[in-house]
Amino acid sequence: MEIPVTLQSDRKGYFDRECPNENCLYTFKINMQDWEEKVSDEEVHCPMCGHIDTSEKWWTQKQLEGMQNIAVDYAMALISEKLDEAFGGLARSTRHNKFVKITYKPGKRITFQNNPIGQSEEWEIDITCENCGTRYSVIGSAYFCPCCGHNSAVSAFEESMDSVEKMLASLFEMKQMLTTSYGRDKAETMCRGLLESSVGDIVSAFQKFASCHYDKLTGKTSRVNDFQIVDKGSQLFKDATGKGYDEWLSVDELKDMNLLFQRRHLIEHNNGMVDQKYIDKSGDNSYAVGQRLVVKGSDPLTLLAIIKKLGKGLVSLKEVPEN
Repeated sequence: MEIPVTLQSDRKGYFDRECPNENCLYTFKINMQDWEEKVSDEEVHCPMCGHIDTSEKWWTQKQLEGMQNIAVDYAMALISEKLDEAFGGLARSTRHNKFVKITYKPGKRITFQNNPIGQSEEWEIDITCENCGTRYSVIGSAYFCPCCGHNSAVSAFEESMDSVEKMLASLFEMKQMLTTSYGRDKAETMCRGLLESSVGDIVSAFQKFASCHYDKLTGKTSRVNDFQIVDKGSQLFKDATGKGYDEWLSVDELKDMNLLFQRRHLIEHNNGMVDQKYIDKSGDNSYAVGQRLVVKGSDPLTLLAIIKKLGKGLVSLKEVPEN
């Protein structure tokens, strides 16, 4: 027995999906028309973790509960109908029997109403896959197209920059809330940690973007840390395309970029404790060996502006023609 289930889209025409990978369970939305016309029954990709599974496994918990409720309502209506038929017929068959008489009074009739299953409210971030054109919507970051699995390094990079920018813009309000909840000292420590991690987030996002973009342009495979080293990354692009970072950045901007990349390395690998290696590579003589690096509020903002400018320039590069 099959019970038809109708899903109702949100006002944008999207409906909810949930990754079946128990380690992920990421929820996203996808355009209903694209789901029906573009997405394969055999392969759906999770935008967050990249898990691949067949199309019938992407129900959300809310949708499963809705379908269960529909099944229960249908079963109750069917049972009520069959009971009425059975006992009503039995009562009619004994109507003229002198020895046995059965009466049956039907209860309140249960009517099955197969209402459409609705979706959650619309989300702000709508993405159109640059590879296949599938439209989907997410909260936060997404890395893979649910239809073709395409990993857009450019989109992921832009989203990462936007997230860091919004976090930095709200840092003052965050500090006030943290002060109310945890006290001034704890709030100060936590906000310093956010500033330090934001520098690392910017560097990591750029490294991933630059690596993927370089690989796509050249058909080569870069090494993991090639684009965490400013001079090396610039030279790789210059050798491949004729344009290095100095095509878009000034001498001062390149100097600041190298300084802040080195500060990120120091925080990541030496807990921010200054050593001679840091001083030699960064040219930063404002610290002595053994001191603790202090990330100022202007540091991530400076790096963010430089990286966004550089990223825009790198995106404009064309693929290297094969010889």
